[in-house]
Formats: sequence, C-alpha cells, structure tokens
Amino acid sequence: CIFIVGGLDYFSNQNIMSLFRRMWGFTFPLIDVRLMGLAGIFFGLMLAKLWAPILGLDWYWYLTIALLLSIKFIITFFKQV
Repeated sequence: CIFIVGGLDYFSNQNIMSLFRRMWGFTFPLIDVRLMGLAGIFFGLMLAKLWAPILGLDWYWYLTIALLLSIKFIITFFKQV
C-alpha cells in the first residue's frame, strides 16, 4: 500500500516495518494491562453470546489460545524481573 503526496512515500514497507518494531517495544503501566485484560474477557463473553458453537470446544483449546496470546506479555515480564 503506497500513498504518494508531494513525491513522499508515507506508507512504504520500510516505514511500516519500523512502526512494527517500535510497537513491539512498547511498555504499559499495570493499570493499562489490567484494563485490556478485562476488555479481552468481555470481548470473549460477547463472542460466546453471538456465536454459541464456540462454547463447544474442549478446555485445552482455550488454554492453548490463551497461552499463545500471552507469549509477548510473559517474555516481557521475565525480562524485567
């Protein structure tokens, strides 16, 4: 996706990769992490309410998904301990 204004390339692949690298290093206060966790819980409840077949999965699928989604947080936590 390239958007050229005045000959400048605002959305080049290099700029997008730089943005992702900076985003990977963000740190957040504990209250932000807790609020996002609560938002995730309520999003999951909404998803279960709207699409009931997802509740038919075995327990280990939920555990696997939760662990995969928390890898970055766990790595950051142990690097700072």
